[in-house]
Amino acid sequence: MPAISRRHFVGALGTTAGLGCLPYTPVLANPATQADRVVHLAGDGIGISPREYAALLGRLCQSKDVAEDNYLLGGEVEQFERHWAQLLGKETAVFFPSGTLANQLALRALAGSKKRVIVPEMSHIYNDTGDACQTLSGLTLMPLAPGRATFTKADVEAVLARTASGRVATDVGAIAIESPIRRLSGQMFDWNEAKAISALARDRGIGMHLDGARLFIASAYTGISPAEYSAPFDTVYVSLWKYFNSGIGAILAGPKRVLDGMFHVRRMFGGNLAVGWNAALVARHYMDGFEGRLKTAVQTSEAFYSAMAKHPRMGIERIPNGTNLARVTFKGVSPADVARRLADRSIAMSAPPTGQTLTFGVNETWNRMSAPELIRAFEDVFS
Repeated sequence: MPAISRRHFVGALGTTAGLGCLPYTPVLANPATQADRVVHLAGDGIGISPREYAALLGRLCQSKDVAEDNYLLGGEVEQFERHWAQLLGKETAVFFPSGTLANQLALRALAGSKKRVIVPEMSHIYNDTGDACQTLSGLTLMPLAPGRATFTKADVEAVLARTASGRVATDVGAIAIESPIRRLSGQMFDWNEAKAISALARDRGIGMHLDGARLFIASAYTGISPAEYSAPFDTVYVSLWKYFNSGIGAILAGPKRVLDGMFHVRRMFGGNLAVGWNAALVARHYMDGFEGRLKTAVQTSEAFYSAMAKHPRMGIERIPNGTNLARVTFKGVSPADVARRLADRSIAMSAPPTGQTLTFGVNETWNRMSAPELIRAFEDVFS
């Protein structure tokens, strides 16, 4: 089986709760020359190719004196961490090679000797890390809100009451919230409920962690800034590669009392890289102005969805309390044929292997066409 890139794998979209794992393989007549004009109807990022990444990295290195880090210490990475801490309103920040590791080590540090951790039942932490927290850090995950994005303050109070009544003391040490939730097609955790849970946790001396892998996407849709989202939480993780196109990396921000010395634990878990300056450089490049660019893309998508929802060949299902994902069903037309015809118009779409429904993902490449241009392209394909 031919290898596919991580970005193409994760950019794969389907109709299941987990968005499926279908390779995002759009057909383009001349991808090398059209790359900067292509609208990608899937994925959180811009679909940057290895050649484009290398060329961008070369330009960035020519434009400034890049200070090399040493095993993620000092240099460009240290400057990058300071920028993130300020951006999220935290004392400090630490670069990690992956969000999986950032999430686990945050919970490990917050929980300390209190090994029970409350998590959303649909979260990445609970479903997609192979029991890493349990196996590697001795944490006991307590999932709440099966099949839902939000658990409530009352749900948390019930768990705390139950643990307090046990014959053996087993305190809850940390609470994790994921928002938006990938397994629920980008649904967000209710913001008011999150703040209420955070206030309860502070009263009880329980650490709060935000899995905000797609935090900046949520900000573009809600108008709540990343710093405001981060404020109720002790620690916050944000992905660097999902929409900042760095290929690897994650940032974990929080108080010094939690994160000072975290580089030792990162090394202990095999999470050190010889250098991380390249990822930091590329991510910082795409961070600047991202929220504004995505907001403009969102406006384009809203106009497109509003118009195409009336078309007899297309059904559009919006995700309740969602962000950049929508389910699209083609009626009386082959999605594969639609994808091929859109390719001639510099629009990249991946057809599902079976059925008529797939998931569109709004990203900043939607800025490469106006809403009328996108609408006209689809109407031409359907005619």
